[in-house]
Amino acid sequence: MNTINIGIICYDQACLDMTHEAFEEILLDEICNKTIYDKQGEDGIEEALVDWEEAKTDALIVIPAEDDAKLNPAGLNGLDMLVWEDLRMAFVSEGEDFGTQMELLCQTLKREFDIDNPRIIPHLDIQNYKTYDAVIVNDRAQGIRDFLEATHGRGVAYTCGRELVCTSPFSTDSFHESIYLAKDILRNRDRYDMARKNPLPKLFIDKKEDNRRK
Repeated sequence: MNTINIGIICYDQACLDMTHEAFEEILLDEICNKTIYDKQGEDGIEEALVDWEEAKTDALIVIPAEDDAKLNPAGLNGLDMLVWEDLRMAFVSEGEDFGTQMELLCQTLKREFDIDNPRIIPHLDIQNYKTYDAVIVNDRAQGIRDFLEATHGRGVAYTCGRELVCTSPFSTDSFHESIYLAKDILRNRDRYDMARKNPLPKLFIDKKEDNRRK
């Protein structure tokens, strides 16, 4: 997947202006085709969801108002996650079973982050987090503080457990990364699903028969 079609929804005019400025860089135009919605906030999200359902876009980027970072600005159901480079932190949804959320995170890491045997820890060890593939926490407020401390205030929000790929810059300087993350997730999904679409049949070898033929 060389180029993706993304829909971009902004929550205010400042975000909209920032988006247009960002796309003045040639690099972004090389990796995606964009639809920037005139409608803002929830109205823009509703319009963008219709376009995604009609396969007009591959992924959505939702940009919240400045200084109003949200884990899930599109209001999607799923397992919320923050991502920055090698750090992935998932936040258990209120009222959800921890084990079920862990299974969802594990499957997400396999299919969307290309990690065969995910190593997950239930708290952030800032000194050693790179030895794990993901962190899953119950306390959102503390988890966000720990994440931003480890990433120096940067991050991209993503909601797992949906076919819709929707990312959001969690800080004003993470816009480009929200696009790169959406592209990587779509590419990894394609690889994962294709590898399992027509698996090679298992070959049964009768060792006794094989030995007799030698």
